[in-house]
Formats: sequence, C-alpha cells, structure tokens
Amino acid sequence: MPAQYLPQLVAWVKEAAEIALATKADLGPELKVDGSIVTNADRKIERFFRERLPNLIPGSTVWGEEEGFSEPGTGGLWALDPIDGTSNYRYGSPHWGISVGYIHDGQAQLGVIAMPDLGKTYAGAMGIGAAVNGRPLAAIRPGAIESTELVSYGDLTSDRYGRQNLPGKHRYLGAFVADSTMFIEGIFRAMLSDKAALYDSAATMCIANELGADVRYADGSPLDLVELFNVRPFPKAVAFLPKNSGLFL
Repeated sequence: MPAQYLPQLVAWVKEAAEIALATKADLGPELKVDGSIVTNADRKIERFFRERLPNLIPGSTVWGEEEGFSEPGTGGLWALDPIDGTSNYRYGSPHWGISVGYIHDGQAQLGVIAMPDLGKTYAGAMGIGAAVNGRPLAAIRPGAIESTELVSYGDLTSDRYGRQNLPGKHRYLGAFVADSTMFIEGIFRAMLSDKAALYDSAATMCIANELGADVRYADGSPLDLVELFNVRPFPKAVAFLPKNSGLFL
C-alpha cells in the first residue's frame, strides 16, 4: 500500500523546504532555454529527491523538471517539481512550493506539497484521505460554480476560451501549486491549467482525488496519466472541479 511511504515522504519534503528557505541567500538565478528562471534551490532540491526517492520504493524512477524524464520502472514513477513558481520564489512572492507525486498503475497514489513561506504541508495517499499540517482536509463540496466564487485560470486558459465563457471570479497566483492548494483547501472553487505537466500536478491529483474532486480535461474527457508521461504542457486544459459542476469547455 502506498500510504506506508507517506510519513517518510512528508519528512523529506519538509527537509527540502528548509533547503529552499536557506538557499534564498545564494540563489544564483539563470535563464533556461525556454526563458524561465532556474536557481540553485531548484537544482539542490531535485538532486536531494533523486538520491532518495528510488530507494523508498524499489524499482521506481524519477521525472523532475530540472533533470528530465525517466521511463517508469517496475516500482512506478516519481513526478516532482523542486520549486514550482521559481519566479515567485526568486522575487519574494510567497506563492511557490515543492511538489512530489508518485504514479503507479496509471494512478496518482501519493502526493505531498510544501508551501514553505506559508508554513503549510499538504499530504495525501490513495485510499486514506488528505491533510494539511496533519489536519484532515474537508471534501470538495459538489455543485455548480457560482459567479461570486473564486476560480483559477491561467493566462493561456483565458486566451483559449475567452474570459466571458469562464465562470466565477478570475484569480491566478502564478504557480500551479499555489493555485491548486487554494483549490484543495476550498478557497478556490475550481482550477484550470494549460501550462503544467505531471511533475507539477501529480501530487495535487492524488490529494484532489482523495477529497472527491472531479479531475479531468476541461472538455469532459478523462485523464490518462500514462499518456502524459514526458509531455509538457498538457495537450488540453486540465480541470480540478467540484463534482457535478456542469463545467465543460
């Protein structure tokens, strides 16, 4: 059962959060080929996990944003973003985090997210629920998205579908984990993303599933996680919704 590995994973994510906070004094920021920022913290934390995760579940491999994709092993695949929201991290916004998910048999079975500047750690495992800082999270309330409720739409999503076609009040914090943890806690009613990959989102998928969310493409088609291996960004907008939301784009 994947749940047995959750306490160790939480401990490592908390340790990585301390590394990220300590590394703020020595960021060494650089631009990658795609124009995004990478820092010393991104590299240190990815290396931290790559040295540990395959030993936690024998036969597992790692896909991280900085060092690239590895084919899943017999023990599954770890999908991690060492610093999601690197620009926020670099320039002092608290909306960045560390995301580690575990995928096996086509399912997101473990997920841990740390939001170090906010002092929060979210954790979930398939079949046992999810919590923030050890406190159980409430189930996502089903039903329609009201016009007054907050919904996260990235720039690409708004451009693709047109703001007038998207329900709720538009909010966007600039990092997948920032917006997705707002959804997990019930602050945001929904979240749609065109820009992410599984290394950003696998942890959120596990936690959201445990809370009874509707996790799928925005057009209503189901996600096949295996088809998303080594794919970036998502081929279509991915939606994290309350059940029976009625949202189909």
